[in-house]
Amino acid sequence: MGVAWSDDLAIGIGIIDDQHRKLIERIAAFSEAVERKEVDQIDETVNYLVGYAIQHFGAEELLMIRNCYDEFDAHRDEHSWFIKEVGRVHRNLVEGALSPERITELRDMLVRWTLEHISVKDRRIARFIR
Repeated sequence: MGVAWSDDLAIGIGIIDDQHRKLIERIAAFSEAVERKEVDQIDETVNYLVGYAIQHFGAEELLMIRNCYDEFDAHRDEHSWFIKEVGRVHRNLVEGALSPERITELRDMLVRWTLEHISVKDRRIARFIR
């Protein structure tokens, strides 16, 4: 399952769109590493995603707080879930506890969640702010 940035994913907030673009690029790299079964690249990309997600979600959450976003708590909970999930994947990778099939399932979940989150949840933030 591949993923690539497209302008359809833009929500119209420059800094957030730039961060989403980078996030999509990393998820695409993860997806490619899964296809090639490159365990070191998979682990490196997942490790990066943990840190980048925390940085990006922090910027998004600050934007929501500053604009009194009415669904902040629910949105933050989704961010927390994602960080925990990616962190768990990283921990399992380090421990060698994930089969190739499970890694593929996790990749598909990561791609679907990210695209859905940007297209629906983050787009709602942009509409609210405008």
